[in-house]
Amino acid sequence: DFESLWLIHDDSKNDKVHHGEFTHAIFGAMNEYRKTFVRKAYMKLDFNKTWSVPMVDVRKCYCAK
Repeated sequence: DFESLWLIHDDSKNDKVHHGEFTHAIFGAMNEYRKTFVRKAYMKLDFNKTWSVPMVDVRKCYCAK
C-alpha cells in the first residue's frame, strides 16, 4: 500500500520523502511532459515549498478508497 511504499523511501526516517527520490522510485525515467505534470502535483502537497513532504500533508490531500 501507499504508506508502506512511503516508509521504504523515507531514508532519513523523519517521515519525509524528497520529491526526486519518490518520483524516480514510483515512475522511473520520465519524459519532460510527465516530469512537469508530476512536479505540479507534488507542489500541491508541498505546502512549505521545501521539496520534502511529510506524510501528514499527504493525508490532508489524498484519500484512497
